[in-house]
Amino acid sequence: MLTAMIRRTALSVLVIFLVAVFVFLATEVLPGDALDVYLTEDDVSVMTQAEIEEMRHDLGLDIPAPIRFFTWLAGAVVGDFGVTTVDKIPIGEIIFNPLLNSLQLGAVITLITMPVAFAIGATTGYWRGRRTDAVVSTTSIIGYSIPDFVIGTVLIIIFAVWIPLFPAVITVFNDAPPLQLLAVSLLPAITVIIGHVAHLSRLLRVGFAETMNSDFVERARLSGVPEHRIVFRHVLPASVIPTLNATALYVAGVLSGLIVVEKVFGYPGLGIELIEAVDTREVHVVQAIAFLGALLVVLMNLLADFAIIVLDPRVRSHVSER
Repeated sequence: MLTAMIRRTALSVLVIFLVAVFVFLATEVLPGDALDVYLTEDDVSVMTQAEIEEMRHDLGLDIPAPIRFFTWLAGAVVGDFGVTTVDKIPIGEIIFNPLLNSLQLGAVITLITMPVAFAIGATTGYWRGRRTDAVVSTTSIIGYSIPDFVIGTVLIIIFAVWIPLFPAVITVFNDAPPLQLLAVSLLPAITVIIGHVAHLSRLLRVGFAETMNSDFVERARLSGVPEHRIVFRHVLPASVIPTLNATALYVAGVLSGLIVVEKVFGYPGLGIELIEAVDTREVHVVQAIAFLGALLVVLMNLLADFAIIVLDPRVRSHVSER
């Protein structure tokens, strides 16, 4: 088991390195650079090409890509993503508060989504084929099929325009206290929760239904084991294990999936910061945000792999045989 964990960890480190290469290359192909955005047409008209190239040299934009990559990677490993190209502001200071805000909203969404999705998935999986299953499954498919920006727009129209209970746009600063930010973030949270509850509940329903039809459940019933004990002690844990990877990817994807919702509601998170960085061609900020999102996905998937190795005896026996 320990060998398998070490192997998975080494593979995750390799994946993180490949992700870093991809993030760097993806930002390198963006048209233009920060200087192109910083200089206006009037500035360019009165400057010579030599002056522009000198300015580009002073900003470090003419350094060869391989050197810039390894310099950036060496800093990213220790959490130092450098400074902005033009204003020389530490990137850590720029993304710190937006990162906390996105993590805060993502945590609230996850804490609500997980138990609700598990309850719905277990209920529909237990009552599979009945009217309750048909109604809930149809509703889940509809909720999963509608894009977040559509759900957010509908919620704004209903609860901010027709019934003015919540603000349509969040106007607090990105360094606002957590409780103040959460007080005006109910609509963004509900927008994400609707789609993710529908998705996770469908995954759990499939696993729950398959486990209910398994031989060991039938043997437990024939042995006189009470139904509630079969469901909560045997069926539910066995049906959760196959969905751990999908659940881990969901939890990690909450952070990156908030970009659209943050833009719709003006939530001061990483999504807004990423869009502004792309607009101003602040490549280092884009690289930092993209790398952190990818790093979270890899780490959550690694934790899910560890959980499966520990909880699933079939995986443990397979690892010991190897």
